[in-house]
Amino acid sequence: MMMKKLMMMPPYRISLLVLTISLLQTLLLAQIPSEQCLNKFTKGKDDFILDTDESVNDGAQFLGSPQVTGVKECVAACCKESNCNLALMENGAQEGTIKSCFLFNCLYKQKKVCRFVRKKGFSNFVLSSVFGSYLEEYDPDKKDHPPRAIAGQDRVVQPHDVVMLNGIESKDDHEIVQYQWVQMSGSPTAVMEKTTFKDEVRVSGLSPGVYKFRLTVTDNAGQSDSAEVTVLVLTPEQSHHHCLVPKKVGPCRGSFPRWHYNALSEQCEKFTFGGCSPNRNNYLSEQECIEACDQVSVKTFPSPGRHGPIELPKEECGMSCGPEKFTCANGCCIDKVLECDQMKQCSDGSDEDQCANMDSNFHRLLDIDEDEDKGMAASHCTQPPVTGPCRDSSTKWYYNPYDQKCIRFNYGGCQGNDNQFNSEQDCMKLCSKVTEKDAFAKRAVFEKQTQDSQSVAIAIAVALGLAILILLAVIGYWILKEKKKKQQPRRQHISANGAHLLTIEDTEKLVYNSTTKPI
Repeated sequence: MMMKKLMMMPPYRISLLVLTISLLQTLLLAQIPSEQCLNKFTKGKDDFILDTDESVNDGAQFLGSPQVTGVKECVAACCKESNCNLALMENGAQEGTIKSCFLFNCLYKQKKVCRFVRKKGFSNFVLSSVFGSYLEEYDPDKKDHPPRAIAGQDRVVQPHDVVMLNGIESKDDHEIVQYQWVQMSGSPTAVMEKTTFKDEVRVSGLSPGVYKFRLTVTDNAGQSDSAEVTVLVLTPEQSHHHCLVPKKVGPCRGSFPRWHYNALSEQCEKFTFGGCSPNRNNYLSEQECIEACDQVSVKTFPSPGRHGPIELPKEECGMSCGPEKFTCANGCCIDKVLECDQMKQCSDGSDEDQCANMDSNFHRLLDIDEDEDKGMAASHCTQPPVTGPCRDSSTKWYYNPYDQKCIRFNYGGCQGNDNQFNSEQDCMKLCSKVTEKDAFAKRAVFEKQTQDSQSVAIAIAVALGLAILILLAVIGYWILKEKKKKQQPRRQHISANGAHLLTIEDTEKLVYNSTTKPI
């Protein structure tokens, strides 16, 4: 019956029906991945805003401020950005509506670098896989929590460099008894060797390419956790992008210290970064810059007719743009780092159109003050404690805003944060008014401490104890020796003519006796 009706319909109506069904199917299929992405985000703590200045200074990246009016649309915009893991929103007058949407990448080479402070009227959604530890509920009745593996920051190096990987920052509430490193991808020429530290491996034989290494840690209850770290060994072409392109200040007018590799001087040099839209020749530290670009020279990559850094390729048309590409208004693609570089790379100039808006939105975030007048205390005292990847051990104190007290911990000596103090008094002086209401992360990140740091402290305490015992033994030996000397009978020295000669010691005793005892 239905088929007869369809056959009796005019051809143009059949075509219109087919087109409508096809369009609906396309929309439904497009919605599935969008919904899947939305499910990967979790609502963060309300009434918090990003401490933009401190976060960007530590490596967070402002990705943009799309013009949307709903919560879901803001999170969906974050889904479209491959590096977006925070959707920050200024709430609207009605529930579910927003005034502004700000997108951020809170990871710098796999390290969480975003800091949050209280501000009424703001909400946020975070990528669960990135902020899992911040969202984790702490169960005080549970006697043994599972460990958390931390494999360290991603690395960028040159071919044949030796890379040291360690899991010293991995955490457990009791003891981690096993660390196991496995190469997951990359050239099989890589060689992993254990060092004297149980959590560390030495990786050599690296050729250009992307390597992934997985660390699995197991605690004394048999519970385990894994984490991965990526090592990018630069190809000649990638070395151009990471080392030979000119420094890029970017369209925003903030002021953040960074390092870039100067291809002409062949040295890493400091420069002031504006705060958004960086290129790949942008490093937080001189050491990072040296690891990526040491001994890279323009002469290493000969290019006829060129005597300076090469330029990235121009727009490519007739293809879909991937996550590392910027889509021009005409549908063509350019490398994402070319957006807002003060040069029109898209033939229609669309890569430079939104740069002024990016600067104004970024400055708006920089100018927003937190709610209460706690100064830097709220930002510093609510950061999760960090021991760092180095192996020094110095006693520091961190503040737990949930218990409102300062706790002793062992700091490794590098890459820590601001929630560390030299004494309990210094800690309480700054942080005593900070409470759990000021903390974006949940209690769990303040409770768990690195067992390895405790082990180092115990080892140092044992070593000091042994040293003191040895010192006491030596002192005791010399005291006993001197005592025996004094108890020996006085020796008489007889001269050749039979007269008695007294030793200096005997003479001193005679002087003492003659002057102190009555005759």
